[in-house]
Amino acid sequence: MKQNLQFFISERAENLAMVYLSRSHSVAIERMQADYGIDLLVTILLDRLPTGRVFGVQVKGQDKALKGIPGDTVLKLSQEEKSYLKDLPFPVCALFFTMENDKGYSKWLRYPTESSASLYSLAQTSWRSLDEFPVDRIVKEVNAWYDEKSHSAA
Repeated sequence: MKQNLQFFISERAENLAMVYLSRSHSVAIERMQADYGIDLLVTILLDRLPTGRVFGVQVKGQDKALKGIPGDTVLKLSQEEKSYLKDLPFPVCALFFTMENDKGYSKWLRYPTESSASLYSLAQTSWRSLDEFPVDRIVKEVNAWYDEKSHSAA
């Protein structure tokens, strides 16, 4: 029974992530078929055409409401997941939802920093409420990361 509940929570959290991300008309969202630690792959669009700029999304859910913004204990990455994220060539964020009130939070796992020395490091960012962090801001940060990456490669 507990496994069925966890499956339901995971599915519902992923659906909430799709609703949240689809609020922006500047992204196309694809569900990942295999489970490699990324649940969704998001492509940034310009004039409804793909730009080639992508970011990954890991989705998590919890059945109970939280008191305040979640701490780092909410998202525990295995060594295998950390290794996988480290080797990805694009930013990855986590979206976390509570089922009791559908409250959502975001955190960069592989942060799009503006320092070329930090382009490939895992983030040490804190959780932000999705109420205060619109998807267009995520897109803006990802675009800034790609711009910085192309400037540092030149």
